[in-house]
Amino acid sequence: MIFVGIDVASSKHDITITSSNGEVLTKCFTIQNDFEGFKKLRMLILSHTESIDDIRIGIEETGIYSQNISNFLALQGFYVLMINPVLTSNSRKALSPRLTKTDQVDAYAICKYVEFNHKRHNSYTPTLYISNELKSLSRARIEVQKKLNKAKTEWTRLLDITFPEFRHQFNQHSNWVYKLFSDYPTTIKISNMHISTLESIIKCRGNRFEIAKTIKTLSKNTIGNVNITNEILINSTLEDIFHYKRQMDRFEIEINKIIDAHFSFLLSIPGVGHITAGLIVGEIGDIHRFDHPKSLLAFAGLDPTIYQSGNFIAKNSHISKRGSRYLRTAIFTATKVAIINSKIKDNKFRDKYLLKIKEGKHHNSAICHAAKNMSNTIYAIMKTGIAFNNLL
Repeated sequence: MIFVGIDVASSKHDITITSSNGEVLTKCFTIQNDFEGFKKLRMLILSHTESIDDIRIGIEETGIYSQNISNFLALQGFYVLMINPVLTSNSRKALSPRLTKTDQVDAYAICKYVEFNHKRHNSYTPTLYISNELKSLSRARIEVQKKLNKAKTEWTRLLDITFPEFRHQFNQHSNWVYKLFSDYPTTIKISNMHISTLESIIKCRGNRFEIAKTIKTLSKNTIGNVNITNEILINSTLEDIFHYKRQMDRFEIEINKIIDAHFSFLLSIPGVGHITAGLIVGEIGDIHRFDHPKSLLAFAGLDPTIYQSGNFIAKNSHISKRGSRYLRTAIFTATKVAIINSKIKDNKFRDKYLLKIKEGKHHNSAICHAAKNMSNTIYAIMKTGIAFNNLL
């Protein structure tokens, strides 16, 4: 058996090749992250054996940098193992008591890990193009959501400085409020508005004329600080909010279209909506690379940690929180919605949660038990394509 360890980076990859008896067949060498480099790697690997079935290649899952070379090698028919960096880090530490980390050491550590663990891993297959689309869209949406939340926090801060009385009576995140302050960013401009103009902007329940009068009165007697700097900051912040909201809408429309067209069966799971389904599919990719529900559970970091020393075995273990934090978040979100949302009829996730609460478990512990059920259900439905209600 031939083992290949690849330490990936943005512009180059470091590779070590060893045999099953521990012999280093090719000392660490470097290829460029381009097609010529990939061809060079393929030829060098095949120079050590005539049978492609005797080759096991290990690559760390390091985001975008590992994607192209993994797809190339898998399409060439090689047996490729995608490895969690945490595992290879432990392998590297086992090689020497010294605190050493170099690309050469990493490549060799990957080789050794593959040598001792290749039977425990399934071969990597290039994820479906649609799954990659969902992964990119879902992660981009999460990042934009963070920026939108930050912009909204800044908007609240600015309103507290310039017009604190307004926020005490109205929701500062209503669309009509955004429009009002976008067009009239200072209390002076609001106080000078014609009452009918202000009334036409207001979109809330109640007598709009009286509400307009109240806003004008508040603006004339505010203790807020009005200056050109705050006016500029308000305009800039509201432009950011509008921009991020438009981006969110575009992401969500595209995610909804893909889920409806290809993965609508996931929407049958209580608590799973389009956005959550997109995140689940994007992070899991090809479900067939997981040979057991426990494998998916571990990938999501929902598997329990195990601690044993001598005769002591820890009874209260926590989840490992390794693997994909995005998938873990999606599973927890779906579970909480299934449990808490009163519009969702009785389901096994709520039943599991209530059972654990009755047994005296803490709220978070009960949620974790229900989340494990959610992970197993997702696994079964993605494997079979059968809707939740029809799943035995």
